[in-house]
Amino acid sequence: MVRFFTAAFIAGCMAAQATAGVVAVEVKEQRTWIPGRLFGAGEYELLSGIIRYEVDPSAASSRDIADIRLAPRNAKGKVEFQGPFMLLRPRDPSRANGTTIFEVANRGMTQGNGLLFEADSFSLQKNETREVSRPALFDMGYTFAWAGWQGNLKGDEFGLSVPSAPVGGLVRATAYLGFSRPSLEGREFGDQVGCAADSRDPEAVLRVHDRLGDPGRIVPRAAWRFARKEAGGEVVEDPCAFLLSTPLDRPGVVSLVFRTGPPKVMGLGQTAVRDFASHLKHGDSKSALNNRAGDARRLIAYGYSQSGRFLRDFLYRGFNADERRRLVFDGVLDTASGAGRGSFNHRYALPGEAGNSVGSILRAVDLFPFADLPTVDFGVGAPEGLLDRARHDHVQPRIFHILNSSEYWARAGSLLHTTTDGRGTVPEAEGTRTYAFAGTAHGPRRHTLFLEKNTRADLPYNDNPDLALALPALLVALDKWIGSGAAPPKSYHPRLGSTLVPPAELRFPSIPGVVPPDGPPPVWQLGLGPQYRSHGIIAEPPVLGARYELLVPQVDEDGNELGSWRGLTSSVPLGTYTWNPQNPALVPFGILSGLQGAFVPFPATRVQGETSKDPRRSVAERYVGLNGYMAAADRAIDGQIAVGFLLPQEREQARTAMRMNWDRVGGLRIHWPRPAD
Repeated sequence: MVRFFTAAFIAGCMAAQATAGVVAVEVKEQRTWIPGRLFGAGEYELLSGIIRYEVDPSAASSRDIADIRLAPRNAKGKVEFQGPFMLLRPRDPSRANGTTIFEVANRGMTQGNGLLFEADSFSLQKNETREVSRPALFDMGYTFAWAGWQGNLKGDEFGLSVPSAPVGGLVRATAYLGFSRPSLEGREFGDQVGCAADSRDPEAVLRVHDRLGDPGRIVPRAAWRFARKEAGGEVVEDPCAFLLSTPLDRPGVVSLVFRTGPPKVMGLGQTAVRDFASHLKHGDSKSALNNRAGDARRLIAYGYSQSGRFLRDFLYRGFNADERRRLVFDGVLDTASGAGRGSFNHRYALPGEAGNSVGSILRAVDLFPFADLPTVDFGVGAPEGLLDRARHDHVQPRIFHILNSSEYWARAGSLLHTTTDGRGTVPEAEGTRTYAFAGTAHGPRRHTLFLEKNTRADLPYNDNPDLALALPALLVALDKWIGSGAAPPKSYHPRLGSTLVPPAELRFPSIPGVVPPDGPPPVWQLGLGPQYRSHGIIAEPPVLGARYELLVPQVDEDGNELGSWRGLTSSVPLGTYTWNPQNPALVPFGILSGLQGAFVPFPATRVQGETSKDPRRSVAERYVGLNGYMAAADRAIDGQIAVGFLLPQEREQARTAMRMNWDRVGGLRIHWPRPAD
């Protein structure tokens, strides 16, 4: 049954207008989520609709929102914004377990499906899920919630509608020419940073860069224009594109600094998450979202990749204290974010940008402080830590920092627990844990995808599922730590002086056809100008300071990582988890070959290994066929459950995953090693 409520009715049912926060909830849909599907906690219901917010721009709780004092105000002097929400909860309130998991959407989408649960389909916009094949968290009665926060998404996406500040300013667009696109003379950039306020702007500056971090050479203003070339060759003036008079003679990177129009007040995204979560947890005004006592006695924020970086920035800027200075999130599951934050809350913020390793060149992403506790940034400025505000305000949540191998190789992950010069270890903050997973990729892909021409890489892709298998268990451990004080597993990550080393000291074996990268993409101190910290205004282009010392996990004789937690497939390996070779043309720009990593199967037999000069022991020398492999897998499953990295009720799913891994690697051998084209 679907019930529709008008915004006026819901707003009228809420308490008197608050000074800030959630002021209206419009429930557009309330129904049984999957009719007839009985989880351990019974049927679930879905609620979705629109949340309307207001903030007082002069309030102390608004001081960390960039440009908020410039934003347009309503008749009450408040700044308005709105966005979508979705909630999944047990239909029977008595079967909810008291914990709500708030997932920070990643570019308007969920990363929960495939990591926390498995559903046949899952959308935050129009949810048509028919089945959940990995239901443990639903069986246990968890409530799930989402609210839009990203202000630069399209109107039909799961974002946030925010006002703009009536000012202009400088922005920097970047473009890779001649790499994935053949053109060496120009491209569009409007979707990245906006369009030029004046196509004839004489002060706009275009530079060509030969490598990451070089200052570039300025192209004379007369040698380029804001324009695009149509398919027929006609040149059309376009404030959202640039065109060189003379194409580049080789692939390169172009940066373009120009003046653009009013910026959106993007920091309202962090405000929306704070106020939506507070509405669920504290219920100062009543709505259909918080009218059941006990659904959110404990509130855990979960974010993967961009969303994890959002949560790190959220904590750094003090948003875990609501308008009344109360704790918002009791726990944070910060997953696959590395040590960075993001471009979320400053003038002309770019939430989708992710750092140098994926082509987001010199953005306000990987910024000091990286570690939870105070450190000094190469001796510049006062000591500072990510959790300083939360600790000062007594609103620090329990935190699990969870890293893939990718985070060390592409997301400056070592800075999470080392000093910026890479020479010292930063102590672990009270109430936190750090778990690094060996051999797992940021975005796992099936082994055989390397055969597809449009995504072909030199080595098969990494399909290690270990983090996904462990994540529900870690979430439950975090919940128990919050609720009952039950201590979770101790931190497990590479350590300085033994298993965390400079890339030059990596002892990678000589595997035929495999050449590991020289090291992670570089990350520097970024001088963003005198008004960045006070007003969120970036002086473009940024000025480079000292280069951070990034360390990586050491490897064993197979090339598999040491010091990180070995999940199921890494505990019973069938090959080496490493990186696909870099595109030679992109090496100067520090880009790894995506974030998928690589998987190199062990030789099937000793003879095969000797023939190919592969120094690694063969599969036949490790396991007596499938039965031997599955016996080892069963022992590993028992071990993972015993230490809290696998839920007991997911034993059979884990066993199925291991059997599938054996079969996939066996199938891969039909095509690997690949004959020369």
